[in-house]
Formats: sequence, structure tokens, C-alpha cells
Amino acid sequence: MHVIESNGIKIVLAELKDSMTEFGDVYLRTDINEPPAPSLKVEQAVSSITEIRERQDPKANILCTSHASDVTRSLKENYEVLRTELEKHIDPIAPEVEGVTFVETFEELSRQNKEKEGNLIFLDNIRKVVPEETKPPTNSSDSGLWKFLGPYDKINSALSCCHRDHLSLRVFTDGCYCSDSFVRELQTVTDLYSSTSDDVKIWGVAGAKLDKLDSIYLTEGRDDLIVALNGGPILVLLVWALAKEARSLSRILPDQIGQQNRELIERFFGGPKWDMIRNKALQIARMIEEGAIDVILPIDVIVESEGTEKTVSLSAINKGKFLSLGPNSLTMLGEISARRQFMQTGSVEPTAYLERGEESTTYNLAREVLRHARTFYINGGDTVSDIRTFESSLRLYKYREKKIFKELASGGFVVKWWGFLNSRKNIPPGVRYASIGSFKSLYKKLDSGKGFN
Repeated sequence: MHVIESNGIKIVLAELKDSMTEFGDVYLRTDINEPPAPSLKVEQAVSSITEIRERQDPKANILCTSHASDVTRSLKENYEVLRTELEKHIDPIAPEVEGVTFVETFEELSRQNKEKEGNLIFLDNIRKVVPEETKPPTNSSDSGLWKFLGPYDKINSALSCCHRDHLSLRVFTDGCYCSDSFVRELQTVTDLYSSTSDDVKIWGVAGAKLDKLDSIYLTEGRDDLIVALNGGPILVLLVWALAKEARSLSRILPDQIGQQNRELIERFFGGPKWDMIRNKALQIARMIEEGAIDVILPIDVIVESEGTEKTVSLSAINKGKFLSLGPNSLTMLGEISARRQFMQTGSVEPTAYLERGEESTTYNLAREVLRHARTFYINGGDTVSDIRTFESSLRLYKYREKKIFKELASGGFVVKWWGFLNSRKNIPPGVRYASIGSFKSLYKKLDSGKGFN
């Protein structure tokens, strides 16, 4: 059993090694919902599959699924990447997995499970196959999914989904083992937030997702956490809010953000939630002004005006549409991160700009931080994929070996988890279900008389 501890909180999780017998057929919940290319999430899924096979009856099957953000989209392309990566790890003489099959319905899943032995059987987008997935019924144990999975051991390898209350996660209350990657990553993000050392940690925040605002709130009153606003529409939104609320920063901020940047904010944050988003951004700006939240703002930015890109000071961001940080800002972030932990969440520039290679902001930010930081964490499927674009040119393997460069797949889950650690309220549902289900393994271990060693 593995116990996650922080500030009086204890979460008990069952690991695969806690099983007292070989696994039979198992249900494996993964998350490969990201750009269909070899990725960290696919690597974690492959690792979980091989871990299971080490402890499973060779003739038993793994019934696996994931979700896609779009309920109508198929995961066939993502599955093909998973299959290809898995086959690279399979022993050609004594294969750990006899075959890999893609199915689109429960009926086909059931039939294939009866017909095949030692196979991975992957069920397409769970949101597409199970209409109740995102809105579980109150009596979830009466659902078709719950009853179908009832006889099987259940393994959670989808930490990145665990901030959601979905049916494919609720089933883990009926028994749950957690994969090594699940346990290891949850421990890592807990340690990052809970560390009481005097070391200052830098949290690079970029992108356009609303959970970025919530993540900034979590740094309130934390002298050891500094937010670095380093890209995406979220930076423009907060520059707008700070221009309104932070008088002490008036010398480095624009009076207004300009028409093109207003359109950028409207495209990503406009609509029925605008009032809520606006109020959150203004509140964060006031907290920054009052000193409750520490923030690093860029020195210079790159903007586009009439088809031409140019580097300007932050106060001149209204001279064009914001694209990314300028070179002086990147140098500054590298120097500030010296001998510190730096965690980047969110893409710092549009994906198309990665094609600029060593001239891209992503490349240069990663290069600067890797040169200076004690540890550089990147968090989230898209963020990891962005930086992996430069796997060779940045020699990321070298920094992995030295444990300077670490990749996390948990993405937006981190915000909910850190919020729980901060308030001790509202534990992310998927973790709660995994912990409840872990006690089934705990009781088995107690009954065996072997204790917890």
C-alpha cells in the first residue's frame, strides 16, 4: 500500500504489487486523449500494461479504455499509436501480449474477451460508448458499465482524469489498484506543493484554459511559490486586469491592451462565462497589487501588426496582437529559475510556431530553464508534446538522466489536487474513488495474515 501524506491528510492507495494472487481479466482505465503521437500518456499506458502482464495469468485479458474530449470522436488513431508503441516493448519470442484488438461496443468487447487469451482489448472512446459516462446516475452500481466490470480486477492509470466525477472512475469504489505511474505522479505533485523548504518554486502559467486562473489563486500567501505569466491568452487577460487594478505596476503596463488583443480575449474567454472570468481576473489583479500573490511579468513580448512581427516592451503590447514572450523575458526567466524548481503548465505559443525550430519561444524557454533550474517540470499532455518536439536539439535525454527534466501528464488535475491540499476540502473524485476501492485490497491483505510488509 502507498500512503500519500500532506499537512495531516492521508490517502491510501493499493499498488499492483499488493495483489495476493495473479490477476485474471482486468479493467484498465487509461488516458491517451491528446495529439495522436508517441507521448507521455501513451508511455504511461504502455508501462501500466507491461506491469499488469508481469502479475497476470498469461491467458487473461486486459480490457482497456480511454476518453476523447469530443464525445463523437473515435480514438482509433490514438489506439494505433498505443498499439505501435506497445509492440516495440513486446518480446518477439515470448510476447507478454498475444494480440491487440480495437472494439467499438460492449457487445464486441464481451465477445472478444471470450474468444481471445492474453490480449489487450481496447474499447473506443468511453464517452461515446457509454452515454452515462460524464453524467453518472445516482445509482451508479446499477449501470450497465458497473455490472459489466463487476467480475474484473480494476486498475486506475488515469490520474489526469481524476478531477472529474465520471462513471468509468466511480467503478473503482468496487475495488481499485493504482498503476506505478499513477502513484508516482500523485506523490510528485503532492511533494511539489507541500514542500516546506525555503526554496522558491516558479510556476510558469500559460495557455487559455480557465483552470489557469484557479491555479494562480492557489499561490495566495505562499512565499515559496511565484507565478510566471509566460504565454497564451491567459497572459493577455491578466495584463488587462492588472492595467485596471494594479496602480503600482502602471509604469510597466499599457493603459489598454489594444483592439487585436481584446479580440483575442473575446475569442477564448467571451460568452456566457465572461462575467465570472472577468471578476476572477480582476480579483487576482487586486491580490497581486496587495502582495498576496507574487507574479513575474514579462519584460518584452512579440506582437504582430499588419503582418509584421516585432519585439516591444510589455507596456507596448497594444501595438499589435500578442504572440509570445520576447528574448529578454526568456533570459530573465532562465536566470530567476537558477537552482530552483520550475514547473511549466500550458503552451507558451501557438502550436504552429513550433515549426520555427530553434527560433521558437518554446525551444528558447526550455533551453534557458534547463540551463539554470535545479529541476524543470513540464505538466500536461500538450505542454509535454510541445517541448518533446525538440527532443534531439535540446538533448532532453541528458537532462532526464540527471533528473533535471521531469515530465508530468496530470495536467489540470494538479489544480484540483493542490486546491484540496490547500483547503482540505473537495478531494478530487477520482482519487477518492481509488482510495475507497483500495481498501478492498487492504482487507484482503489483512485477511491473509501477512500484514503490510
